[in-house]
Amino acid sequence: MFGEARINRRTLLSALGAGAAVAAASPLLSGCSSSGGGSTSGGSVTSEDRLAGLLPSYTPIEYAAPDLPGVHGSVPGYTSYPAELVRAVTETPGTGGEVTAMTPAYWPLAPSDNAYHRAVNERLGAEVNFSVVNGSDYAARLNAQLAGGELPELTVIPDWDVPARFGEAVGGSFTDLTEYLQGDAVAAYPRLANIPTRAWAYCVWNDGLRAVPTPAGLFPLALYYRHDLFQEAGFVPPQSADDLYRLCTDITDPDAGRWACGNIFLEVKRMFSVPAEWSRDSAGNLIHESETEAFTEAVEFMARLFREGLVHPTVAGSTTGQEKELFESGALWLFSDGLGAWQEALARQLPSNPDFDMRPIPAFSHDGSDPVYYTQEAANLMTFISSDLPGERVEELLRILDFCAAPIGSEENYLINYGVEGQHSERDANGAPALTDLGSREITITYGFLAKPPYIVDQSQYPGYVEAMHAWEAEVAPFQVDKLTDGLRIEEPPRLTGLAQQLDDRLQDLLRGRTSVDELPSVVDGWRRDGGDELREFYAESLDEAGR
Repeated sequence: MFGEARINRRTLLSALGAGAAVAAASPLLSGCSSSGGGSTSGGSVTSEDRLAGLLPSYTPIEYAAPDLPGVHGSVPGYTSYPAELVRAVTETPGTGGEVTAMTPAYWPLAPSDNAYHRAVNERLGAEVNFSVVNGSDYAARLNAQLAGGELPELTVIPDWDVPARFGEAVGGSFTDLTEYLQGDAVAAYPRLANIPTRAWAYCVWNDGLRAVPTPAGLFPLALYYRHDLFQEAGFVPPQSADDLYRLCTDITDPDAGRWACGNIFLEVKRMFSVPAEWSRDSAGNLIHESETEAFTEAVEFMARLFREGLVHPTVAGSTTGQEKELFESGALWLFSDGLGAWQEALARQLPSNPDFDMRPIPAFSHDGSDPVYYTQEAANLMTFISSDLPGERVEELLRILDFCAAPIGSEENYLINYGVEGQHSERDANGAPALTDLGSREITITYGFLAKPPYIVDQSQYPGYVEAMHAWEAEVAPFQVDKLTDGLRIEEPPRLTGLAQQLDDRLQDLLRGRTSVDELPSVVDGWRRDGGDELREFYAESLDEAGR
């Protein structure tokens, strides 16, 4: 009865566009209708203050105290896994039967005969039937599911796969959760109430709360280096742009099979303090990042690394070079990636290379002044509940999500992440859990995509990792800077959502020498003509109305 939910086909067909904006270059992706705030040229914006009445009340819970509390707004760290676990959810969330869910996967699929799924489903009191889709195909599958008029009961949507004009269709596709979670109503789901308010704001469309968010960490990226190889060679991390250039030349030795870096342009932009997409000049005019002197300096610096052969040739020849593999093998010594890449690399490399040691570069800027680290959006995944379900079914699904969001120190959190102790995982002498061979085969992020607790650093099974990650976040946290659009929910005019990708494509030609760097002004002029100036007007009006 509840396996699939029908939606209005015409509603979704009218909403689906050319695809989602590029995550690294786009503004905030969630949007609200014009009734919730300013609107121009078909786009929309709503201030966070206006959202406040829609959002759940934040009630933090803690089942185990951290060993390393947060510093300057950084997240807490757990250098040892809690020895005693609390059963946080004492009543069975589900009522039996099947629950359908669709999630992405960026790794090999787990076997269908899965003891891990059976163990979690037993605690949930429901059979969660996952449709797991390769991450590279997820946007296309999502669009097909929406256009076909059928959705699973639970649909996970990453912010980089949000369809264009999604705000026009979300109301006919997914349940408005406002009455279930607004204000103190969320108290019925204590683990969901533990999700910070700012994360919930990313789940509002058309004056309604439409999804449960996965809270994100503080920072989207870091510039990593091979600390073990640096020590062997006597190198030290850079403290300026000149240091970084000299370091890249010292590292690179093609005869030895090593190059300095991959495409680290996003971190080069940060190093030069390039504004996060939009900023105001001294006269108050709205300026796009590509129009700033800092951006030109960043492009020239990165293009020089490409031109002088300091970027690994595999990366230089393709925008999809295998940077993780090259970095972990020692073929390149610097690369930029999300914070989750660190512990993922440790899991892959430590069993065969116990000396493998990667770390993020300490805080630095191009000229040795105070650096800038832009914070990322407060949520990066959203779980939607399909529309036209009875209220009691929605409540059951929310109880299942509440179970999945249980934080560290609970039996539920251990089960979601490590399966059954003694079967899927074992604890070492220090109590840190590690997956067994069975756990490695069967456990992938499925239930963990449905809902998650707030971000922490807790992978104590990797010696020194928690301390190093906590120290880096505590170091860079004082240099956090909010974007000009921070706290606003913005959906760009649909016809302009492809501008970021077009600009990035042209920039990649400049960086890789396929087009002269001298052409940057004409590239920016082309962006303005193709809609950049119209986009500026949209943001200017939106920001003026928000008092920015």
